[in-house]
Amino acid sequence: MGKSIRILFLTVLMTVMCAAVALAYNPGQRTIKLLGQTLNSDKHPVHLVVSQTIDMRDVLNADAYNKLPAAKKKRTSRTEYNENKGIAAKRATIIDGEGKIIKDTVDFCKDGFWYAIDLVNKTYDRVPELSGMSSPFAETLIGWFNVRPVGGNDAATGYDYDRMTKGNNTLTFYYEKGTEKWIGYQTAYLPFVKVEEVSNVADESYFALPSAEYKQVADPAMRARAQSIMEKKNKK
Repeated sequence: MGKSIRILFLTVLMTVMCAAVALAYNPGQRTIKLLGQTLNSDKHPVHLVVSQTIDMRDVLNADAYNKLPAAKKKRTSRTEYNENKGIAAKRATIIDGEGKIIKDTVDFCKDGFWYAIDLVNKTYDRVPELSGMSSPFAETLIGWFNVRPVGGNDAATGYDYDRMTKGNNTLTFYYEKGTEKWIGYQTAYLPFVKVEEVSNVADESYFALPSAEYKQVADPAMRARAQSIMEKKNKK
């Protein structure tokens, strides 16, 4: 290889290496920006949709799996977050293996009350609002960042990741390689949560109070959570 060619080759190589370094992200850098800016509803409206599928084929042996009715072989959870002006509405939809919606609820705090609305049965419940009842998506994960994140690339998927570890549990955020495009996240032992939609345009129809056709019916899970929050508050 001629001297001039070697010089040209080394120059190009150094340029590529410098570009790669310039494009590299520090561990946690993308996730801190994601939670602190993109998903920070204190700064702008947030719309986020994620989904998670549990396939019982991955849990049971073949014989046990084959004995399950089709409806129980797979379950998909779709969660939609719409946040703006201090209101964080969460819609949780569960779909069985036959495509039937078996749960579809919206909950949010508004005008001093915490509402839980059942869109399937056209019922709702409400209790007086307490701190901690309804939190923006980003706030539910901030607590993980009291440990140092590590970064890397997942060989199986090709995605870059930021990972936090607490004891035996982990929280991992995945990104398209070399970019800030958020693909999803995963906690230890649970299936991958895929990002379906993310934007700064909230659907404020989810902030609406239940219409007259909805009947108020006590929601045991909602009231148990409210009681738990009250008990923790009284212990402080």
